[in-house]
Amino acid sequence: SRGSSGVRGPNSALTAFLQNEGITDAFRERRERELFQTAQEPTTVVEVVEEQTTTSLSSLSARASRVSRRLRAALQEEQEEDPEVEEIKKAARRKRRAAKRDSDDDDDDIDDLDFSDIDELEDNVKKFGEEDTCVDCGNTFHLTVYSRYLKDSKGYVCEECNEIIKERERKARANQQTARKRRKKVAQALLNKTVVRIPKLQDICIKKISDNINDVDVLGDIGQINLNKLSKILSKNRSLNNNTMSLFLSPELKSLEFWDCSDVDSDSLNKIASYCPNLESLTLFMCGQLHNDNLKYYNSNLKKLTDISLNGPFLISEAMWQEFFDESDNRITKFEVRNTHRFGNDSLISLLESSGKRLTSLKLSRLDGLDSSAVYDLIPHYIQTSTLTDLELSYPNKEDLITDELLINILAISGESLVSLNVDGCTGLTDAFLIDGVSKFCPNLTHLSMVGLDQITDDGFASAFEEYSKVNGGGLLNVNLCKVTGLGDKAVYALFKNSCSTLVELNLNSLYKLSKEFLYQVFTDDHNVYKKKLQHRIDNGESSGETEPPLVLYNQTRLTLLTTLDIGFVRAVDDEILKLIGESCPKLSVLEVYGDNRCTSRAKFREGLMVIGRQNDEI
Repeated sequence: SRGSSGVRGPNSALTAFLQNEGITDAFRERRERELFQTAQEPTTVVEVVEEQTTTSLSSLSARASRVSRRLRAALQEEQEEDPEVEEIKKAARRKRRAAKRDSDDDDDDIDDLDFSDIDELEDNVKKFGEEDTCVDCGNTFHLTVYSRYLKDSKGYVCEECNEIIKERERKARANQQTARKRRKKVAQALLNKTVVRIPKLQDICIKKISDNINDVDVLGDIGQINLNKLSKILSKNRSLNNNTMSLFLSPELKSLEFWDCSDVDSDSLNKIASYCPNLESLTLFMCGQLHNDNLKYYNSNLKKLTDISLNGPFLISEAMWQEFFDESDNRITKFEVRNTHRFGNDSLISLLESSGKRLTSLKLSRLDGLDSSAVYDLIPHYIQTSTLTDLELSYPNKEDLITDELLINILAISGESLVSLNVDGCTGLTDAFLIDGVSKFCPNLTHLSMVGLDQITDDGFASAFEEYSKVNGGGLLNVNLCKVTGLGDKAVYALFKNSCSTLVELNLNSLYKLSKEFLYQVFTDDHNVYKKKLQHRIDNGESSGETEPPLVLYNQTRLTLLTTLDIGFVRAVDDEILKLIGESCPKLSVLEVYGDNRCTSRAKFREGLMVIGRQNDEI
């Protein structure tokens, strides 16, 4: 290599030899061109060709011998200059000598072997056609090519015993298949949060129809409930298409629900308005093929339609939404739209202007086109007092679109009639909407969902529900507090005191501030020895320590109607807490503990309680 001083180190002997002889890339290319041109030139005299060939071959041979001698000399010189090469060669020679000695020793061992045992074994081997004794039943039989050899018994079995063994193996394989099917059923039931039971005859018929839906021409009069069941099964199996959807359409139909319309094209969606002119409620989810023409056709043909729910209608333009609302004759009372970027500010204004006073249910979720807080602020100005029963404003485009002030204004107008409130993903909300809104204006609320509201605090939620108990004495039925990470023991205890006798479904997923001390106390009898000692310590003014929270006594809470509880990703939950929850919630049927790594298979809980999500569960 060339350094900064311009001094170049010495070349190896081989490199120097090639340079001296002029053997370079240019030399090789020139030589190849000359040979190619010589081969292409036409010759007419054979003697000239032979003479040239002889001369070129002799010269090439002489040159090759000279090059070979010089190359060997150069290689020898280079190897002599490098002592490492000599060491490598010596090591290789030593290895070859050692390998030769080992080979000679092996030959000596082979010579010493005694083959008498092998000869004796060959003499005892039975041949086909000879008689042998069955190692299973002891009877004699003639060996054939189909005779079975048992390694464990070291012998052959007769044909009768072989058939018995085959039958036993067939039964074992059948049992394995049955066990595998049973495990699949258990796994499917676990995913569906159900228990494997003997199905009803009605359910068997519905499943049979769903499995052979492509061969069904007419469903007949099976009832609206069974039609809805069948529709959900087909949607779940992705079997709802242009052909199968026609089976659910009839002129007498007033309510229609399709939960997966991804395989239903625009022309087939028009059949809904053609075949069901008396439709009053329409639910279409995953309706990505719903076009402007379809919505316009619905508006002109479905004159009794008052309830419409659409999920994923991203092909409907904003102008079409406005036209739909303007020509709906103010008949829309329940409206739900999700997952579309084309439902914008003007669309919501048109909805409020045409049907705002008649709305009893309004659900807006994941609408990126709604990006103006001023438009959201129009909602309380258009809705009628005490008419709205269901309100959902979830996952807005921006955090500041749904504010405490907006929710308080809406609840002040319609809170008295409100039954369900969903504000999932509205991360701009704080304790104020609970303290100044829900706790004051919602006496009849039964469903509350506030997923991901990370600005709600433990003290704020607790104080809000203490005030809420004065307004709502009945309690809540369904509460979803998933990922409201600011909540802790105080908030959940306040919720339990307000709604312990009415709660049916409760989601406390990811409330990692919940302590084991709190969970142990609320699910333990008040006469427990531990609680008595704790009460004695509190009465004597003892403290738990400077770094630990103060001593608090929580009364037992029996959730008598609770059927579903999600307490996943709560670090305090372990096998002991699982047992206490099962004892305190007599009707609890589904308990989800995903992410609770302290919940193991050793947990003991009552029969009939399905615990889902333990890390060491095996199916």
